Amino acid sequence: MKNFLKRLEYFDEKEIDTVIERSTLKLVPAKTQLFMAGQPFLKLWYIEKGMVRAYRIVEGKDFTFFFFPARNFASDYQSFLTEQESPLFFESLTEVQYREFSKSTIQYLYKSNPRYEHLGRIMAERAYLSATDRLKQFQTEPLEERYRKLLQQAPELFQQIPQYHIASYLGVSPQSLSRIRSKPSNTKQG
Repeated sequence: MKNFLKRLEYFDEKEIDTVIERSTLKLVPAKTQLFMAGQPFLKLWYIEKGMVRAYRIVEGKDFTFFFFPARNFASDYQSFLTEQESPLFFESLTEVQYREFSKSTIQYLYKSNPRYEHLGRIMAERAYLSATDRLKQFQTEPLEERYRKLLQQAPELFQQIPQYHIASYLGVSPQSLSRIRSKPSNTKQG
């Protein structure tokens, strides 16, 4: 997290230390349920190591909504903002080390320093862009293009997690994903 904040170039060491001191460091093994749907998601996580998955259960079926790899923030941002129940479950796919911030801590940081509020805006913009891009991909891009983009943007997914989670994220069956992966135009990258 320290390196992430340093890259933003406008936090001094004291400000960085303040952010880190206000977090709780957690280390969990793979396949740990981190959050259960049906309650407000009033936390923000910074994933330092590992991979987290957010998913929903609809009519008994598991649908992957997001992957959160290392050096990324993870949250159900809509639930965080509205304080309404989240429909998402969160689980660690690998061993995960993350820093947890409560909503009250985030609000305290915002009030204590305008630069922290600027950081919050950056995170909100990234969350919005990610969700909008995902929606556009599902509406306009063929499956093979979505697969290639995911492979390019997050190649670590293909080494770290089961194929059925990737298939669920792409909105296809594992068999369909296998067929796409085996096509000559896709074997160069995956």
